[in-house]
Amino acid sequence: SFATAEEAALCVARSPEGQEAAKRAAAAPPLTSEEARQQAQKERLVLLVADNKTGFFGVRLAKPGRPRPYQSQVKRGGKDTHLGSFVTAEEAALCVARSPEGQAAAEKAAVTPLTGEEARQQAQAERLTLRVGRSGKGYFGVYHKPDRPKPYKAKVRRGGKEVHLGSFATAEEAALCIARSPEGQVVAEKTAAAP
Repeated sequence: SFATAEEAALCVARSPEGQEAAKRAAAAPPLTSEEARQQAQKERLVLLVADNKTGFFGVRLAKPGRPRPYQSQVKRGGKDTHLGSFVTAEEAALCVARSPEGQAAAEKAAVTPLTGEEARQQAQAERLTLRVGRSGKGYFGVYHKPDRPKPYKAKVRRGGKEVHLGSFATAEEAALCIARSPEGQVVAEKTAAAP
């Protein structure tokens, strides 16, 4: 038993099992951009977009021309901590999303309302589509309740019942919530498969 997670992780890294796991991880083939996005969806992680050259929070293009030019980095204990080098920006963003710092940033982003443009950018980064409603106006599953601080409601049908997913500041943010939901994924798959 250890006082910190890092001390426990160091113990594991020193063990034969930890060294074997490190070898397997180093030998694992890099993920393509699409594979990293799919893995993030599978793990229900958010690849946070950012206004930088790579387009992702915690990711920088450190060594162009190198086999693994993208680096993931977070602030840990007040210091920049390097998490790894990757072939694609999305794979580096997935590494950040798995970290405690990346998960805290995603939670904070979920609390801070997104503008319509930010929600569209985030959907694009996650390769999600904000589906237009049946009437051709607004977004699928998004309802407007004026005179409320967060006037857009995201609702889906789950098990034959209407389920409220949340209230949002913009219609696009509500549509992003739906696009991330299992029901939204099913609608996207059906739409993509339709002739």
